[in-house]
Amino acid sequence: MELRQLKTFTAIAHLGSFSKAARKTGYAQSTITGQIQQLEQELGTHLFERLPHHIILTDQGQKLLPYAEQILELTQTARESIVNETSLSGTVTIGTMESVGITRLTSVLKEFHIRYPHVDLRLQFGSWDLLYQALREGRIDVAFLLGQNIQDASCTVRILFDEPMYLLAAPQHPFALRNTVQISDLSGQTLILAEKGCSYRTAFENTLAQYHVLPAQVLEVESIFAIKKLVASNLGITYMPAMAVQDELQAQSLIRLPWGGPDYHIKTLMIHKTNKWISPALKAFFELIQEYLVDTDMRM
Repeated sequence: MELRQLKTFTAIAHLGSFSKAARKTGYAQSTITGQIQQLEQELGTHLFERLPHHIILTDQGQKLLPYAEQILELTQTARESIVNETSLSGTVTIGTMESVGITRLTSVLKEFHIRYPHVDLRLQFGSWDLLYQALREGRIDVAFLLGQNIQDASCTVRILFDEPMYLLAAPQHPFALRNTVQISDLSGQTLILAEKGCSYRTAFENTLAQYHVLPAQVLEVESIFAIKKLVASNLGITYMPAMAVQDELQAQSLIRLPWGGPDYHIKTLMIHKTNKWISPALKAFFELIQEYLVDTDMRM
């Protein structure tokens, strides 16, 4: 008997469904079925009686269940005892876009350092293109990006948050007095935007081009801190995720303009290589992300 077979067996027993157990364990349903068939062959008996709309334990399955639960509990206790004595160590290399790193990740990085002081955290900032390439080449363990969901068979993608986008200006900007700022109003304005390749800048500029809107000037700034400072000095207007400007909005150094254009949301994505070995330190980091960062509406 293998531990994974016992985990699958207990999940099915408690949930009463192969499909529900597959969702809980993260296995494909065919894998779940195969594990149970192997376990039944090894024990020489059927463990489940398959009825039209549900399944129930056979007499032999009911006998096995308390032993399986005890084995799994002892295994977890042993694992925790060893981990607690040796403590986690190693390195976790994180790549993140600046707007995510300075907002969404700060609390989880602090907590991770408190819990696992012997793990070295390495944080790299960059654009979508640079971080995605670094991830594919194995130079970082995990990437936190802003964009829409991606389809890449070599990567596992997790949506953490759905982020609304804001049009922002200084309180003294003339647009601050308007009830609505339409797309056409941005013609002839100075825009202060993130570097080219930034996913939300691309989406914003595509919208402007679609409506044939030509700003007077586009200032390209790599630092989100610098963008906010320049906009607060009334040099121009910017467009960025709401989560990146909460402090400035509260301090009223920036204001959210009443945008009349298309409502656009962007997603905070966590991406890692599917076939990459997940070290104990990286696994602990993923568990903390689940605990701290996953939006309840995005939980899977």
